[in-house]
Amino acid sequence: MKNLKRLFGILGKWKMYYVLSAILLIVSTLIRMLEPKVLQITVDKLVFLLQGTGGNIKISTDAISKYLFGLLPEMNNENVLNVLMIIGAIYLIFSFLRAGTWFVSSTITASSTENAVKKLKDDLFSHIQFLPMTYHSQISTGQLIQRCTGDVETIRKFASMQVVEALRMAVIFIGAFAMMLSINVPFAFISIGLCPFVIIGAIVFFRKEMVIWDEHEKRQDRLAVTVQENLSGIRVVKAFAKEKFEIEKFTEQNEEKRQWGFKLLKLHSYFWPYSDIVMYVQLAVCVFVGAYFTLNGKISIGELTAFNVYSLYVIWPLRRLGQLVSEMGMTSVAIDRIYSILGSELEENKGEVKESEKLKGEIVFENVSFKYGNNEKNSLENVSFTAKPGEKIALLGPTGAGKTTIISLLTRFFDIQKGKILLDGKDIKSYSKELLRKRIGVVLQKPFLFSTSIKENIAYGNRDAHSDEIIESAKAASIHGIINDIFPDAYKTVIGEKGINLSGGQKQRVTIARTLLTNPDILVLDDSTSAVDTETEYEIRSALDKIMKKKTTFIITHRINAAMTCDKIIVLNKGHIVEMGNHEQLIRNNGFYKKIHDIQVTLEEDITDEINEVKNDENDIDDFNSGKEEYEKELV
Repeated sequence: MKNLKRLFGILGKWKMYYVLSAILLIVSTLIRMLEPKVLQITVDKLVFLLQGTGGNIKISTDAISKYLFGLLPEMNNENVLNVLMIIGAIYLIFSFLRAGTWFVSSTITASSTENAVKKLKDDLFSHIQFLPMTYHSQISTGQLIQRCTGDVETIRKFASMQVVEALRMAVIFIGAFAMMLSINVPFAFISIGLCPFVIIGAIVFFRKEMVIWDEHEKRQDRLAVTVQENLSGIRVVKAFAKEKFEIEKFTEQNEEKRQWGFKLLKLHSYFWPYSDIVMYVQLAVCVFVGAYFTLNGKISIGELTAFNVYSLYVIWPLRRLGQLVSEMGMTSVAIDRIYSILGSELEENKGEVKESEKLKGEIVFENVSFKYGNNEKNSLENVSFTAKPGEKIALLGPTGAGKTTIISLLTRFFDIQKGKILLDGKDIKSYSKELLRKRIGVVLQKPFLFSTSIKENIAYGNRDAHSDEIIESAKAASIHGIINDIFPDAYKTVIGEKGINLSGGQKQRVTIARTLLTNPDILVLDDSTSAVDTETEYEIRSALDKIMKKKTTFIITHRINAAMTCDKIIVLNKGHIVEMGNHEQLIRNNGFYKKIHDIQVTLEEDITDEINEVKNDENDIDDFNSGKEEYEKELV
């Protein structure tokens, strides 16, 4: 019942169109109920003609039959053809009226369903956009895609084919049974005597199928996740030559899904034969009882003929009940899965700070603690620091130390569980999330690009930007020259899914340009130059230094040379701040930072020595080759 209400909620403002469609369908069905009556009077007329006035065979006397008889002239041997043609014309009129109303009803249903499903897709996608990061961190992309496609399609099929069809089945059953009652009451009840057995079987079937289909769809989710991850990481798969492993993993999960599919088929293999047996036994009972009533003069031959047709009308909805129940079970599961998304709470976007106010960039963390989900350990533990307006703050530390978590809290991807974050002297929760994310420009560690042109990717955060502004941002990110020199279509080049046509360094520079174009008040560089060479990093840093002068900037890095020029360096380890100060202060401390510095300096010196040795060897080879050439010339 709950999911039925949800379904009508999905149909939304188009419910009235379904009502209109239902009314037309009822009219069509009622007209259909008259067609067997035409057959009935035809048989009775012919029987009356054959037996003559002295016969003793019963003739139909119900109201509908009397009315139809009244439309016909008296039948005799001379006008049989005319009477039959009139009966045929009446039948054709009924058929055209039934087909016409059914066609209009179906058209209205199809149109309303497509409109309702479009709105459902729009609502679902919009809802997903505003779900918090905590939700996205708990559910996979593959699951969301499966629910937004497969489950929506299940609902669409049910709404377009079964919602009004269920009403039609009910009207056919009730209408046919009413017609049977008008012919003979005892015979009518005998004709539906086994129907309760079919209904009970359908209820049991519905409950079992819901359980099996739910498990089947969970396996389908896993399969969708596997395919999505495989295609997203196809380079990694090929780099490690793990194609066979991926095929085996997919095959194993596909086999699990197939097994649940077999369970569903097995359930169907029990229900359908059971349903058919009950229905055919019911038909056989109708035939024998009808013959008995006819021979005893309780019903006419025409009524027997009509009754057999009506008994089929009664049995057909009951047999279709199984299919309806099956579709209803699948749809009920699909509605539950979709409403698990629609029922999730959206991000709160309230804030006292006005949109027009710019951020100065003073940031204070006071004893901030945070942990993800159900993790036992905090990702940050009592973290406190202050960033003054215009300062450059470096966040340094091993993987998992809490560097990215600080940025996630600053942009309110997640909210703190303990402590306080102040931005320009105000609690960060007084700022709307939309405002924070517009004014805090973040260059993510893993660059993500859309499958559009380079220009559209750079302008993603500022769709109204002029071409000159886009070029200036690209120059600051040291990507302008590459765009013009390498790509024939320059900024109009379509870079493919996730920027597949760009190198790692090129992707990072495009994302830097994208962030710079938004002109943020606070800038965050999350290891944003990790995929570029030292020379390019120096060019990017030099260009960024001009931009960062008046902006509070956070630089998450693993490189000492990127941190040493910052006003303040915060060294994190296991969620704690272990050191804080500028480069000279931390070197004097002889702590964690000094160890990292010494390791990186030593590595750089070793690499430089190796390069110099290679160059010296190349020079020796060149000297040898030139001497050899001169000696050979002298010999000649």
